[in-house]
Amino acid sequence: MSIFKPAQTGVKCCSEGSSLRFKISARNQKDFLGMLADFCSQHQKSRCGYSRRCSFLLFFFFSFLQSCGGVPETYYYTLAFEPDKKLNDGHAPLPFALGVQKFESEVIYDDDRIIYRDSPFEVKYYFYRRWVAPPRHLVTEKVVNYLSDSGLFEKVTTYPAPTNVKYVLSGRLLAFEEWDEQNNWYGKVVFTASLHEPTTQRVIWKSKFEHLQPVAKKIPAAVVEALSLSMKKCLDELAKSIANELSGQKGTNQNQ
Repeated sequence: MSIFKPAQTGVKCCSEGSSLRFKISARNQKDFLGMLADFCSQHQKSRCGYSRRCSFLLFFFFSFLQSCGGVPETYYYTLAFEPDKKLNDGHAPLPFALGVQKFESEVIYDDDRIIYRDSPFEVKYYFYRRWVAPPRHLVTEKVVNYLSDSGLFEKVTTYPAPTNVKYVLSGRLLAFEEWDEQNNWYGKVVFTASLHEPTTQRVIWKSKFEHLQPVAKKIPAAVVEALSLSMKKCLDELAKSIANELSGQKGTNQNQ
């Protein structure tokens, strides 16, 4: 077996007989291609010879990839967790139709690449580990499904909806990423949510939810699992908080 390992790229080309495999280090070198592309784009229009060097570098690197079997495979992930039992404790659901508006997000979470960070000032990406859709879409879908399955509400639907809804839930995703702190990795989820009446636009409730779940193993799949658990913890609190608020609204309306 022969192994070729460039000192600063983290690229490893292993041959066993006639079989060639291309590997990129799972952690420290995962953004190598991104850095290479960024470097070349910065100097493409310069007059100091970098453009020609970049072209040669890209040609050499992708020739190397071809000899090693091609570029790495891209993996796609989604959120998944086991649903809880009904949260209404056997009581009748609240007689409200609840609409869920598509969540907004910080601009970095409108991208399907999985993010990892160790600083609030820097954003890094897994280039070959991606979500099946940008996080704000995944979060919206999970909110709708979770609240629908909770048994707390008569009906839960996306908004705008063809049917009338009494209240609309909207939110903004503030964090959805792997958070690295010292030697530990975490799945970090933070979002705000609010309820308003669609007819008057009056906001009747708002809150913030966040959870930091330790990653069991330092691999991307375990990061996704930790983010799923963080999302579930936030949804548990979200459902209970909304139910308490709307129960109070129901009581107030009945007393008027």
